[in-house]
Amino acid sequence: MRKSLLLAAFVGTLGFSQILFACSRPSPPEIPDPDTAVTPQMIKAKNDVQAYVGEAEKYLKCNISTAQHNSMVDEMKETADKFNQAVRAYKARMAG
Repeated sequence: MRKSLLLAAFVGTLGFSQILFACSRPSPPEIPDPDTAVTPQMIKAKNDVQAYVGEAEKYLKCNISTAQHNSMVDEMKETADKFNQAVRAYKARMAG
């Protein structure tokens, strides 16, 4: 019986920590300088931006205020714009 209670408490705590983690506002990834970046850096940035967007979408599903929601959406758009600008500049530099 005691083992069952301990297990239930552990599982409950684990589930609660996942909820808290999902409801933490993610930080935007760092975008490399397109004038000096190399391909692996750009690929890492792409993967980091995709992960950030996924975490941000989870955060948006949390019980947050309208202001927090709008701020997160604005930050997501800004991050996407920065990344897209960096990709265009990187591609232009690589094209010669």
